[in-house]
Amino acid sequence: MHIAICDDEQVSLNQLTGEVADWAKAEQEVCRTENYTTADAFLFAWEEKKDIDVLLLDIEMPGMDGIALARKLRRMGERISIIFVTGNPDFALEGYELEAVSYLVKPLKREKLWAALDRAKEQMRCRPAILAPLSAGEVEKVYVSDICCLESDGHDSVIWKRDGTKILCKTGLSQLEQELTECECQDAFFKPHRSYDINLGYVERIGKKEIRMENKMLVPVARGKWETLNQAYMRYFRKQSF
Repeated sequence: MHIAICDDEQVSLNQLTGEVADWAKAEQEVCRTENYTTADAFLFAWEEKKDIDVLLLDIEMPGMDGIALARKLRRMGERISIIFVTGNPDFALEGYELEAVSYLVKPLKREKLWAALDRAKEQMRCRPAILAPLSAGEVEKVYVSDICCLESDGHDSVIWKRDGTKILCKTGLSQLEQELTECECQDAFFKPHRSYDINLGYVERIGKKEIRMENKMLVPVARGKWETLNQAYMRYFRKQSF
C-alpha cells in the first residue's frame, strides 16, 4: 500500500507516520508513506503520478484546506481512499459527503485509526485492477477505473490512462483484454478497431469515423463498427443509471 499523509503540523505528521508503520507491521502489510505539509504540495505530486492508495488528510491548513482538496479530487473522478484526521469535528458531514473512509478527531485514538486503515485496505482491494508487465521484468498494478484506452503496439501494447499518461506494456492487447474479463470489467470496454479497446465511461464524443476520449485521444472506428459501438455505449450508460 502507498499511503500519503497531509498535515501542516510536524508533530501530527510524525505521529501518523509512526502509527501507519505500527499498523503495517501488525497487519504484515508492505506499506510506503509520503508526507506533505500543504494540500497544494500533495496535489502537485498526485498530478505527476497518481499512485497513492490512501490519503490521511488534515482539514485546517494554510492555503487550500483538506475539504477543498478532497472535493477537487472527487470532481476529477479520483477514487483514492480518504481518511480525515483533524482537530475540528465541525466538518464531519462534509467529510462523509465526499465519501471519506472515516472522519477522525484529534487527539487521535490508535484503535480508531487502525480500524479506518483496515477499511481503506479492504476498499482498495475491492477496486478491480490488472497487472501490466513492464520492461526489465517489472510489473505495475493499474486500476481499471484509471484506464481510458488500450492500444496494440505490435507484440506489446499501450495502456492510456484518463489523465493522458501512458504505460508501455510488454504483453499483447489480447492478454490485457483477458485480464479485464477475469476481473469482470469487460462490459465497460468496447473494441471499435482491432488495435484499440476503449473504456466506454470515458467516451466524450462518438463520430462515424473516430471517437474522442476524455483524455483528448482520438480512436478510429473500423468500418461496420459504428452501429454496434452506439448500442454498446447506450447499454453501458443504462446500466450505470440503475
